[in-house]
Amino acid sequence: MREIYDLIIVGLGPAGIKAASEALENGLKVLAFEKNQIGGTCLNKGCIPTKAILHSAEIFNEIKNCEKNGIKLSGSLEIDYKKIIENKNLIVQKLSKAACSELVKKGLEIIYEEAEINFETLCVNGRYGKNIICATGSKPYELPFLPFDGKDVLSSDDILNLEYLPNSIVIIGSGAIGIEWARILSDFNTDVTIVEKAENLLPLMDIDIQKRITRIFKQKRIKIYTGCGAKSFKQGVLTLDDGTTINTEKVLVATGRQKLLDERLKVNSDFTTNYKNVYATGDLACGKMLAHGASYQAHIVIGKILGKNIASYEDEKIPSVVYGTPEIASVGINEQDAPQNCKIYNLPISYLPKSWCDNKIDGFVKIISQNGVIKGAHIVSPEASSLIGQIQILMNKEVSIDEIKDMVFAHPTYSEGILEAVLNG
Repeated sequence: MREIYDLIIVGLGPAGIKAASEALENGLKVLAFEKNQIGGTCLNKGCIPTKAILHSAEIFNEIKNCEKNGIKLSGSLEIDYKKIIENKNLIVQKLSKAACSELVKKGLEIIYEEAEINFETLCVNGRYGKNIICATGSKPYELPFLPFDGKDVLSSDDILNLEYLPNSIVIIGSGAIGIEWARILSDFNTDVTIVEKAENLLPLMDIDIQKRITRIFKQKRIKIYTGCGAKSFKQGVLTLDDGTTINTEKVLVATGRQKLLDERLKVNSDFTTNYKNVYATGDLACGKMLAHGASYQAHIVIGKILGKNIASYEDEKIPSVVYGTPEIASVGINEQDAPQNCKIYNLPISYLPKSWCDNKIDGFVKIISQNGVIKGAHIVSPEASSLIGQIQILMNKEVSIDEIKDMVFAHPTYSEGILEAVLNG
């Protein structure tokens, strides 16, 4: 008799790892296929390695500007970029190894090879399952006229493995990837230019975030071209749609990611597909391509497989974060999309004593409410990535604005900005 698994998972990124872990904890027999490294894009080519490099850039920038805090630097300040990349690689290796070890300890069987799936028979490389979860992720989107060469025209994968800092770079696209790399490279003294086809940077975020990041980047002397796209790149010269030419050593294309979705699959909003007992999660599903969203999708799918009633996935309640100084975070509706009967509370971060102590007074906490409950929040501030989580909890539990006014937040902190926003908005 052939062996039949309760679940076969194709791809061990955030969604695959979460699905495997929960399935195993519930006593299911699980097999997973992974053709590269455990952890997917987030751990190996996205969130984690980028944040490791970003941390080094922020340290360097803090040291450059430490005299205003009464600290004098004696001697030269140098960057060992190869060491920074080595540190990034070490962090990725440790986390990937830890994730693998934890899954194996729980009883996961892993096969490291590319998967060939028969969706009708639920067979993957000769192994049969009762259910299949496809979590194969995505790859950097490549512009047809600007193919990646790994040397001068870079993808978000390529730039992670540069062995030296370029003197100049043009970043095409100003989503989270483009903004974070603009911050990293400008902190490392690279001459940075951003080209964005939309009218504003971070075009999917709230209008006040768009305005604030533009102001911050101008203060950092990052050059910005909006409302136009790139046309060609030859011999160190990038030409834009409007004829503008920019001399640059390298180009980073950060215009999004392309789903690695089998053309036979059609994915529904509840993560089921056009094949019975075949599910798709993570970057293959609809909505934001975010690791934490992918993990929650996997949680929902495992609930379906186990016959449990789990709350549905609401993309607008999945927070988005852009890292760097200051952090940028958003959840729920934007002001430009909000109904007319919404109320907006807006507090400058400079209102908070903690921001003055940290010398980081540029930012705000913005809360949008409707019928007395929070429908959206947008933050530019240190620790914004943590603050947005607190607000997400308030949103999910439908805590009213009046109830927030009766809460106590620690002082001095950035989190008290949530309370002060609704008190002073």
